[in-house]
Amino acid sequence: MLAMNLTRSPQTYPKLKVYPIVNMSGLKRLALAPANSRAVQGMTLVELMVAIAVGSLVLVVIVAASMTASLWFGTLANYVDMDGKSRNALDQMTLKIRQAGTLTEFSPTHLKFAVPNQTNSFLVYDWNSATGSLMEWKTAGSITNTLLTGCDQLAFSLYNASFAPTTNLSQSKGLSVNWNCSRTILGRKTTEEMQQALIVIRN
Repeated sequence: MLAMNLTRSPQTYPKLKVYPIVNMSGLKRLALAPANSRAVQGMTLVELMVAIAVGSLVLVVIVAASMTASLWFGTLANYVDMDGKSRNALDQMTLKIRQAGTLTEFSPTHLKFAVPNQTNSFLVYDWNSATGSLMEWKTAGSITNTLLTGCDQLAFSLYNASFAPTTNLSQSKGLSVNWNCSRTILGRKTTEEMQQALIVIRN
């Protein structure tokens, strides 16, 4: 029998790769972005400019809406305030003119009534077109009452017993007054309030 040669040189055996046993059950795989990826580079100059432009546009819209709302609320508040002052001025004029005596002087911007039972005492109403103020005072006293301010237009008219226009003071039985007042907000005239009434002269 031939004896088998079991001895071989190391080159005759193929090289074996040894793989270590790794337990992957408790490990988390981390995905690292390469250095040249979009996540690492950030925003470009064009993208930054577009973002600033969009943000500025949104800010302008918000500011414009706030200013419009403020202007609207200011206009409403002015109208309510002017309407209240106009009604108060008309109530005072109506009460005092009905209690006054004879109408002694008249013009579209000026009224002068004699005060009953008082010598050389008169109730006077004057509208100053330069200041837009309607003033009331008695000649016997030193108290001047400002009934209205901011009046762009005011006019008095006389009527007789038939409610026809007249300029005869002795025939005057009715007095019409109308005015137009306004206010400005942010340099613009935004509010107007008109008032008109007929006051009966009793004396």
